[in-house]
Amino acid sequence: MRRALALLAAGLPLAPPAAAAERSLLVNGDSLAEGTRQYIPRELSRWRVTQSTAVSRHAYEGDDVMRRYGSRLPRVIHVSLGTNDDPGDVDGFRDAIADVMKVAGTTRCVVWAHVLNWVRMVRGHPEWLARDGVHVSAAGYQARAEAVARAVRRCSPAE
Repeated sequence: MRRALALLAAGLPLAPPAAAAERSLLVNGDSLAEGTRQYIPRELSRWRVTQSTAVSRHAYEGDDVMRRYGSRLPRVIHVSLGTNDDPGDVDGFRDAIADVMKVAGTTRCVVWAHVLNWVRMVRGHPEWLARDGVHVSAAGYQARAEAVARAVRRCSPAE
């Protein structure tokens, strides 16, 4: 009790503000998310950002990555998966989306990379593309991180 009174007298909160709890993000992604790894925290400097990225990660692996966080799963999740999957396996991708959304539950905000209209962004800046036609330059990853940050901020009423 004395500690609580001392904290209040000093003007310090007893617990983190609700807004701070709302600004937690998990980036769950493949090599494209790996490319934005250094830029996302800069774009979301007031957020607690956790990143789990791996080259060649598939969409069907996304829910398992999230399950590992258990009750510590952040309130906002950015999913950047699907690049390494068979584009003809639409049902498989739908199942992967459903599995991720089930783990996320109804109280979290999930931002999927395809919502950013990444294809349109790259078409507008073909100079970003690497020879493989998938990965991009530092400028492309920076632009991707900015687009992710804009979408993520919409998930937090405190932003």
